[in-house]
Amino acid sequence: MEYWFLVIVFLFGTAVGSFLNVVIHRLERRESFVRGRSHCPRCRHTLAWYDLLPVVSFFALGRRCRHCQAKISWQYPLVEMATGLLFALGLYSVNGFWPLLTYFAAVAFFMALWVFDATSYLVPDRVSLPAIAVIFILNAVAGIKISSLLIGALVGGLWFLLQFAISRGRWVGGGDVRLGVLIGVLLGYPLVFIGLALAYLGGSLIAAILLISGRKRFGSRLPFATMLLPAALAAWLWGAQIWQWYFTALGF
Repeated sequence: MEYWFLVIVFLFGTAVGSFLNVVIHRLERRESFVRGRSHCPRCRHTLAWYDLLPVVSFFALGRRCRHCQAKISWQYPLVEMATGLLFALGLYSVNGFWPLLTYFAAVAFFMALWVFDATSYLVPDRVSLPAIAVIFILNAVAGIKISSLLIGALVGGLWFLLQFAISRGRWVGGGDVRLGVLIGVLLGYPLVFIGLALAYLGGSLIAAILLISGRKRFGSRLPFATMLLPAALAAWLWGAQIWQWYFTALGF
């Protein structure tokens, strides 16, 4: 029963990932992702249900539109697979209905923000602002103290707002400030510090690899959300253990 439940959650995650692909595509083109059926970006032909099966349709169609033969981006199956796997991971890492629902919501919002920032270097308010509201409410319903969520939001938001003000927008953008608030309402206080620390540690390692490989130069722009969001999710899942390990290592 547990195995089949895991499969069901994975498939549900891939379906959510399929919807996220629609959201990402239409946000990039300033289209509504609520109205209108799915269609090919090139020929605009309305797609049948059997062309929209997560992951399966991509390979069944040979990576091409059935009608105009335009190539389909690898983004589609990768987002679907990643969302499905992350949803399945939640079953083993999260206890309780409301915390699990919070985790699913965070994965969905984070996936859309991650892909959007990776491809366009933008953090759309149409995703980040609803994410802040939804995750705050879910965490509150799950029993997280409101004071912890508010302090976390304040710390995360002010951290990036300070950088934005000092650099006049050169280090981080306004969207990163909203991301800081989002991370804060997800992690609360004091785990928000773990999330920020992991993000900068991971970001430093990735930046060093890109510089050494010659793919980036000093001063090049990096999509910071691609580092901040995975770090925040890791801090939410394992932050308490990391926090305990840190203070144990210091001898407290």
